[in-house]
Amino acid sequence: MSEPETESIDRRFEQLRHHLGDEFEILRSLGKGATAVVYLARERALGRLVAIKVLRQGKAEDATVRRRFEREARAAASISEHPDVVAVHRYGRLPDDTPYLVMRYVKGRTMEERLQAEGRLPLDHARQVLLSVASALAAAHEQGIVHRDVRPGNVLWDDDAQRGYLTDFGIAAVLATSGMDSSRITQTGQMVGDPRYLSPEQLQDKDLTEQSDIYGLGILGYELFTGEGPYQARSNADYIRAHLTQEPRAIQDLRADVPADVADLLKRCMSKEPNHRPRAADVVRILQQPAGGGAVVGEGLPGGEVQELIKRRVPQLVGTATAVGAGFFGLVVAGWEVWEYPRVYVGLAGVFAVAMVLAAFVGTWYHGEEGRQKSTAVEWLLYAAIAVVWLGVSAYLVLVAA
Repeated sequence: MSEPETESIDRRFEQLRHHLGDEFEILRSLGKGATAVVYLARERALGRLVAIKVLRQGKAEDATVRRRFEREARAAASISEHPDVVAVHRYGRLPDDTPYLVMRYVKGRTMEERLQAEGRLPLDHARQVLLSVASALAAAHEQGIVHRDVRPGNVLWDDDAQRGYLTDFGIAAVLATSGMDSSRITQTGQMVGDPRYLSPEQLQDKDLTEQSDIYGLGILGYELFTGEGPYQARSNADYIRAHLTQEPRAIQDLRADVPADVADLLKRCMSKEPNHRPRAADVVRILQQPAGGGAVVGEGLPGGEVQELIKRRVPQLVGTATAVGAGFFGLVVAGWEVWEYPRVYVGLAGVFAVAMVLAAFVGTWYHGEEGRQKSTAVEWLLYAAIAVVWLGVSAYLVLVAA
């Protein structure tokens, strides 16, 4: 942080202490963005920790920035009772007319920071975070609010509550149906937001609907489940081109154990045509259902989901491996009856046949779908476990026979 920026934040800190000190004990700076600084404070009357977001000095004079800030306050306040939205407790102005927000304090990091530090999330965890964001979007859409900036950086992870919260409605679009002020706050042709997460209609400056948020939700889902985005792009130009012309990568090529229902859902969320995407309420309904055959060997055996097994061609390929193993075992038994070689050979053949079928099941589960699927560490661990058990049982049979 440069010296002028530090001085500016320090001045704002002292200004807050001077004008809000009777109600809040301003503790420290939590972070800063392009337009605002967030401070940690303690509300004296209730003793609770809160976050106070205030425009940075120099930005308060910008009419567009002020209107976005005010819109964030109004949009968030309209759905602040929702459990998956960072609640706004108060909106006010400092004596110099700089607006500020008093919000719920969320102890933790953004999902962007967490993904950078830890990589992809466990399956159930990723599903729950995606469900929380979809639920918050459904509530916003009911109020005629389009968030327009759904991305990991705008999802806070609460370490205490172990849940995610959608935040930052700073560039939200308020639809005319909401009854709120719906005047446009960006110029035609002006791109607002991170190009990595913008929908095709945002890039083409078309009228926005709630479905624009669903596209961003789809990208968020990719990153939560795989640690990667749906497109192989490096520059803003690459991302824009991909959003407009390319199909997203199959999520199960990036992580083979992603549940089938989630893979299908995210594929529909990423549709170029907004009307082909599900609504936020539909996303919530799907994610609230028990995971549909998505768990795999190593992360919970499949719970009898026949459709998923057929999709991965498990009956066909494992059936073939079973037939081959049974045929091999049958030949060994027949040979033992004719040539009377040591009986342990029969036991060794049986153990080998079982190990072969188990290995075939693992390989089919991870690579049985049409197209190329990547191997995973879990897959190789399972192969190793099968090999260890096979060799161990075989050695035991040899020792007993000796």
